[in-house]
Amino acid sequence: MCKRFLALCLLVILVDSCSFVKRMFHKPGSSYYSAKEIKAILKEARKYKGVPYRTGGMDTKGMDCSGLLFKAYSSNDFSIPRVSADQAKFGEEIRLQDIQLGDWVFFATGKVGLINHVGLITKEKPSISFIHASTSYGVREDLLFQRFWLERIVKIIRPYKN
Repeated sequence: MCKRFLALCLLVILVDSCSFVKRMFHKPGSSYYSAKEIKAILKEARKYKGVPYRTGGMDTKGMDCSGLLFKAYSSNDFSIPRVSADQAKFGEEIRLQDIQLGDWVFFATGKVGLINHVGLITKEKPSISFIHASTSYGVREDLLFQRFWLERIVKIIRPYKN
């Protein structure tokens, strides 16, 4: 009887710790964006194509990569973190082969492994595209399967909806 009780207690602790780990990565009450919501977010992001790059920018005078995502989501009444380092923690990490519209892709364009750039997936397979604010060219869409970008991917996430 005592062994069964101990085994049951260990099972409860194990299940509870698994739910704790899940809660760490998935915010309570959060979900993912619907196809309609993603379409509206992508439409908003594309309004900024051609806007020049500006560190910290979030308007038509200039925009940085995380500001582009922030503006596209906030214009649709969604709240997301402002900077790419925080944005990188705001979703479930996914594999490249599972990528979908609206996923966020993070890059290290400077120091290896250090996230300093983010883009929003605008087109799925076979030719995956993403919109981002490039320091050289401003807001634009690029193909993900270019050597420069593929070599610099740090992670891809499916963002949570608050």
